[in-house]
This record gives sequence, C-alpha cells and structure tokens, in this order.
Amino acid sequence: HHATAPLASMAPPPLTLTVDALTSAAAKTVALVVAVAGVAARVQIVAGGATAAGTVALATPDAGVLEGLGTVCRYLASLCTGALAGTLSGATPEDEAAIAEWMNRAGVEYAHGASDAVSEVALANLDAHLLTRSTLAGAGAGITLADLVVYGAVHAAVAALAPEGRSALCNVARWVAHVGGAAGGNAIFGEIAMVHADIPDLAVAALAAAAPSAKAGKDGAKDGAKDGGKGSGDKKGGAAADGAVKGGGNGESKGAATDNDKKKEGGGAGEGAVGDKKKEKKEKKEKPPPPPKKEIDVSVLDIRVGTIVKAWEHPDADKLWVESIDVGEDKPRQVVSGLRAFKTGDQMTGARVCVLCNVKKGPLRDQLSEGMVMCASNEDHTAVDFVVPPEGASNGERVTFDGFEGEPVDVLRPNKKMFEACAPKLATDAAGVARYDGVAFMTSKGPCTSALTGAAIK
Repeated sequence: HHATAPLASMAPPPLTLTVDALTSAAAKTVALVVAVAGVAARVQIVAGGATAAGTVALATPDAGVLEGLGTVCRYLASLCTGALAGTLSGATPEDEAAIAEWMNRAGVEYAHGASDAVSEVALANLDAHLLTRSTLAGAGAGITLADLVVYGAVHAAVAALAPEGRSALCNVARWVAHVGGAAGGNAIFGEIAMVHADIPDLAVAALAAAAPSAKAGKDGAKDGAKDGGKGSGDKKGGAAADGAVKGGGNGESKGAATDNDKKKEGGGAGEGAVGDKKKEKKEKKEKPPPPPKKEIDVSVLDIRVGTIVKAWEHPDADKLWVESIDVGEDKPRQVVSGLRAFKTGDQMTGARVCVLCNVKKGPLRDQLSEGMVMCASNEDHTAVDFVVPPEGASNGERVTFDGFEGEPVDVLRPNKKMFEACAPKLATDAAGVARYDGVAFMTSKGPCTSALTGAAIK
C-alpha cells in the first residue's frame, strides 16, 4: 500500500503582502484586486512599519519579492483561475497595452488616495474617456485591472466632491458606482452617494406647452362667430360683407367673395398665433455650421535633439533599457525604451538621438519614463535603429518641419490619439532621411537620418 499525501501539502504556498498601512489607498487597492482575482485564501496582507507610504511588496515563491503597486497587482491577477482569468489582465495584446497605459497613468495623474492630489483636468479627461464606455480599457464591458487600480486612485477625490461636482462629472460618478457595486469596491473603500437628476415627463411637458395655443384657437373662433352674427343682422350690404369676413355670416356678394380669405385665417386669432410661434421656433433652430476641426499634424510633437549619457538594464524587464538623456534641460530625462534586443549597452551610451519630449510621463514596469526615443523599424520589426540628428546640432534643439509651423502641445493627450494620428506619415526615405508626409526632420545643421531606409518611424 502506498501512503496518500495529505491534500494540505498540495495546496499552493501562502503569499505575504506587506503594505504601509491597512487603511491606505494602496492597501485597499491590492485588497480589492485580491478579492476580484479570488485569491484571498492564499494572500495574507500585513502592515509593515518601515514600509514607505503608498508602497506594497509581495513575497512570492517563484519571482522573489515584488515591489510596486502595478507589479504586485499584475502578479495577483495572474493567479486568477475564475471567470475573470481571461479578461482581468486583458484578453488580447491590444487590451493588455491599454490596461498597462491606464495603470501607469494611475501612478502619475492620480497620486494614490490623496483627495487633493487629483487635478480637475485629470478628472475631466477621465470623464471624457468614459462618455461612451462603461469600463476604462478592453473591447468588452468587463472590469479589468485598469478599472480596479484607477478606481482606488480616484475614489477619495470623487468622494470629496460636492454633489454638484459629482453631477458635473456624471460619467466618472457612473463608473465609480459600477466598479464599487460590481467589483466589491463599496465594501472596501466605502460607497459614494450618487446624485440622481429629476428627469421630467416629456409627454406631460408637451401637453402643458400645447394647452395655451389650443385655448387661444378656441377663443379666436368664438370671437369670430360673434362678429359674424352682428354682420348678418346689418341691413347695409357693406356691413353684411364685413360680418361674413369676420365670422362666416350670411353676407351677400361682397361677403361671399372674401369667404375664402377668412377660411385661410382659420377660426380666428388662435391659429395665426400658433403659426407665428412655429416660424419663430424655426428661425431660432437655424444655427451657423460649426467651424471645421483642425487636423492633427506633426506640429503638435515636441521632438528634440539629445544624447544618451547613461543606460542600464531595466531591473524587471529583459527587453527594456533605462536611459538618462541630455535634452538641453537643467537635468537629464529618464526614458525607458524597448531596445535591449537591438542595442548593446555600449551602443546606447553616448548615442545621439531624437527624443519625443511631450509624451505623457509615467512608469513603465515601475520605472519612470519621461520621453520616447525616435527609432526607425522595418516592417516585421526585426531591425530597429535610432533616428540620428546631424553632427553639430545642439542638445535641446527642436526638430522642425517646413510648412508645419506652430508650437507643440504641452502634453500629448492619449485620449486624443495625437501621436497615433501622425505616426502613419513618419518614415525614412530611400536615402535614410527621416520625414513626415515627405517633409524632412530638420535642424539648424541639416536633416535627421537613420541607417534604415524606407522604414517606419516609431
């Protein structure tokens, strides 16, 4: 006989999740992810006295100690085996990218949990994004990690709004109520009272508006009948005719001749008043056409000359470099780039590059990225190389495009898809000159180029 191993020994090992305080927004967020992923039986959440505010750390048997809210939440989601296993982290690569973008924005635009840390602009942008959506990311309507993490980041700010403020941000309020109810956020963060507008009964309102017009028509008909009666009793033909016109009385030839005119008037002043009101409404509805929207072009991009002064391997991603790049500012910018498969450390350090400086700042795998290195890539992405400024161009010089004047926007708004609108027209020509819609990337020392010809620029 063979001894049977007890079931307890087959259970997965427990995980210890350390947070700054059990009541912090970060701690509540990971607790929400644990609950939704269905792994509460495996995870023990403890408060660590020395843990910095807003930080979380998870001790795992296979990946060591993971730090950072985004990294920990992704790992917890990977343990999900329930109905949400295919959607919580994204069902497609596109969904995964969108979820990652929103999780990064949660750490940049919404400082976790502080009610005064979320700007009105950030909430307004979130409200605009949710105008036609019930969740933040993904093609379906299922709640994802993006919803859970951003919900945890903005909950305090939405709760602090006055009722009229929540009414103004009705899409955010609707989404918060949805995530709170459907995902269990209300039980962990607390339910936020929603403001429900009183919707008028349109049928009753329409009848009330029509009543004065109907009454006016009846009154007009009565007045006309009275005047007509007087006219028929008058012995003078002219008076009889006048009575027929006013009230439809028994006038002779003159009255009969004008009878059709009176029919056009209807039953008196009532219908005439209704007609005048309809004309006024039509005139009010006529508005000039809105001005055509300006097409987004390369002038919105802030591309500057830079030099990579230092590059090191990303601690949590084997395909990413982290670079310190001099773009002519007081201090170098930190940029994360997916170039480990194409460039060695020696090729990165000291390289002259073009940097897109007005992308939205945010962490990539928990490392802050403040720009994007412009590179040319072949169609199947097996060859990638820098777009290089000409010799002598100074760090910080802005790359310009003839015919596309104007100042770049401060920040490229992801919901406006500004870079995506320009990207299809960015490419190198047969000589390797970088171009936008045929116009060269220009500096004071000449055009920018790449070793890859006929390649897309990303």
